[in-house]
Amino acid sequence: MKIIKVFLVLFICIFFCGLTHNAFAQKYPTKPIRVIVPFTAGGSNDLVARSLQKPLGKALGGTIVVENLPGASTRLATLELMKAAPDGYTLMHIGHVALMGYYYSGTYDSKVWEKMTLIAQNGDTAYGILDVRADSPFKTWGDLVSFAKKNPGKLAAGGPAAGGVLNLIIIETAKAAGIDVKYVPFAGANGGTGTALLGGHIDYRVASGPDAYPNIKAGRTRGLAVSYNERLPGMPDVPTFKELGLPEYPNVAFAYWGPANMPANLINQISKAVEQAVKDPDYIEFGKRMAWQPVFKDAQMLKEEMKSFEEIMGPRLKAAYPKK
Repeated sequence: MKIIKVFLVLFICIFFCGLTHNAFAQKYPTKPIRVIVPFTAGGSNDLVARSLQKPLGKALGGTIVVENLPGASTRLATLELMKAAPDGYTLMHIGHVALMGYYYSGTYDSKVWEKMTLIAQNGDTAYGILDVRADSPFKTWGDLVSFAKKNPGKLAAGGPAAGGVLNLIIIETAKAAGIDVKYVPFAGANGGTGTALLGGHIDYRVASGPDAYPNIKAGRTRGLAVSYNERLPGMPDVPTFKELGLPEYPNVAFAYWGPANMPANLINQISKAVEQAVKDPDYIEFGKRMAWQPVFKDAQMLKEEMKSFEEIMGPRLKAAYPKK
């Protein structure tokens, strides 16, 4: 009888200790959550991450701290994320296609995204908008092409120094149009291309939607083409690349990522919080002003998008940026 009582007491202790452990393990968050942005402040990824900072923190019941960690074509931030503990306190916000920077980094590690945890998508935007100054003589893409063909090498186009899809857009659109332009590199995803364009230092550029759209709406620049699956509601007169017979590119899916081996319940908790946060009225309104759509997709849907992008864009990036 005494032995049975001893075992019974031990069982009860183990049972309640287990419950207590699970309760503590499931309590999240208990401290600020660090969200890394792999680009400089003011760019599209940074603006989207910061506009969702409060709504996401509210949905999770915690505090979100956004940290810019640019460098090495997103590799610096990606490596920082990879070495973080999979406890949900270090995440990364990035347009999913930017992770393909590993294609032109010299490593060709196109599967880098499989070494992290996909969590959820929070927005969708055009990868690139081609724009010129408002006082530019080029009213259409056709005008620019016509001038460039008569004056080879005279036009200057601005884009990121490190390469990537924005850089590739300038290379491929110029090639498709049969024109020769001088490429002027800038640091960062969009870098100082907006300032350079307005200052007359370059003739045109290709920038992300949230970077180019505000200038276009304010009348400071003029959009000539947009890399999107349809014309943007705020720019109904600007044709898509497809309409102009230019190479097409995938839309940007802004998303949250975590380190490898994050627990399923934690992924689900953050994913549900993102789904709730993107419904925030201020986030939706800010998106309208910055040319992105509040879109939620779970990890599985993002995984399918990554595979599709890899099949379409991988060979093109690899061909454009030979291994170093």
